[in-house]
Amino acid sequence: MRIQTAARLSLLLFHTLSAAVKGTGNITDAAGETHTTQAVHTPAVVKSNFHVYHEGNLFEETCALVPFRSDTLDGCGYNTSNDLVLIIHGWTMNGIMEQWIFNLASALKFRRGQVNVIISDWRSLALHPYPIAAKNSRQVGRDVATLLEWLEEAVQLSVDKVHLIGYSLGAHVAGFAGSHFRGRKVGRITGPHFEGVPAFDRLSHDDAQFVDVIHTFAKSNIMPGVGIKQIIGHVDFYPNGGTFQPGCKMLDIYSNVYQYGLQGVPKTIKCSHERAVKLYTESLLNTSQPITGFRCRGDSTFNKGLCMDCKQDRCNTLGYDIRRGRAGKNTKGLYFKTGPETPYKVLHYQIRVLLMNVIEPVEASVSITVNGTRGESGELPITLKLKESDDVSGSMNDEKHVDRYQKSSGEKIYTSLLTVGADLGHLTSVGLVWRGELVWSSWLRRVRNIMAWNGSDQPTELSVWRICIKSGEKQEK
Repeated sequence: MRIQTAARLSLLLFHTLSAAVKGTGNITDAAGETHTTQAVHTPAVVKSNFHVYHEGNLFEETCALVPFRSDTLDGCGYNTSNDLVLIIHGWTMNGIMEQWIFNLASALKFRRGQVNVIISDWRSLALHPYPIAAKNSRQVGRDVATLLEWLEEAVQLSVDKVHLIGYSLGAHVAGFAGSHFRGRKVGRITGPHFEGVPAFDRLSHDDAQFVDVIHTFAKSNIMPGVGIKQIIGHVDFYPNGGTFQPGCKMLDIYSNVYQYGLQGVPKTIKCSHERAVKLYTESLLNTSQPITGFRCRGDSTFNKGLCMDCKQDRCNTLGYDIRRGRAGKNTKGLYFKTGPETPYKVLHYQIRVLLMNVIEPVEASVSITVNGTRGESGELPITLKLKESDDVSGSMNDEKHVDRYQKSSGEKIYTSLLTVGADLGHLTSVGLVWRGELVWSSWLRRVRNIMAWNGSDQPTELSVWRICIKSGEKQEK
């Protein structure tokens, strides 16, 4: 018997990873023991628990599903005709099934309709110091693989109908589970890695045919974190640069400790840590406002507004509805901004300003107002930065409408990224405001629109030659 395999595995951590594939091959025993390739003859030792979710926000309302006990399938109402989604939690400091699990399970039921949702309960192995819990995650990966292999035999489950969703160490669990299917690859994986360790010790793009990742709490130069920055999948998303997330205030740690005691510390940290799973859950529920990520070589380049080109698959949709094209080696991540709370989506605009008679290259903190057919943005602060010659912004054709005016060393292009929370419709006008000469130091005497510039003006005055705006989501200029 040859079994079609193309599981869909989604693992969410401080970042999330995803993979998708189809192939054929023989089954390798999930627990690492030697068995025949056609069936699991000897039940492996399973140290995790599995529960079928139907509805509600209480773990007590779920139904225990025991591997190798077919009667629990009927008792829990498992429908062999439906797809399977398995949610895997991560490390725990209090042994409590957190609310995000039930929010995600409910969203899956809402979006998918008829679907089997199973929750992996490995709290007895996760409620330890982090290094021990991380080591135990390999055992839990074997448990998940054993469950899937049993379901293949018991109910003829096609791995093509499996979707694993893991958070925190649960993402590694799914990766380890996928690695047990040697000679073939699972469908889709979404989850994290340990930075700097070999691929066989962490989840990697080799664990599945298509891997997508959401990085939300990676360490930075100014902020510690528990996630990673390195690109590890075929598609890697970096909301807000992949580090600290809007709406998550470290100063809240004091009020949280006062309200929750010592549990207030992880509660504060988990704000950014859990943003990945919240973004993924929102992608299931808020289909009218999909979030777009833009391919860019780094956060600093993205903040200059230089990565708004969606040609040649440079953009993709975050979360459940990600576009899975041809999986090749990925060298650049997809970046986007979000708001501090749901709905998280904001609209991205690229601002380019061509200035004449620039004496020295500096940055400028200015304000901009954008008006459209559906409303106006109000006055928003941005920082205009000089566009360097080696800045990468996608298609060079998109820059020609600005760059062709840059004829001398005194004419420079300054760029920035603007984000707006509401859809302004088609843009109708833009206003650019400088707040005094100190912003531009001694070389600014006044700023004037080139349309009002005439021969009587002194050529040494800084002038705005052209302002260009491009919508990232609509690709309109």
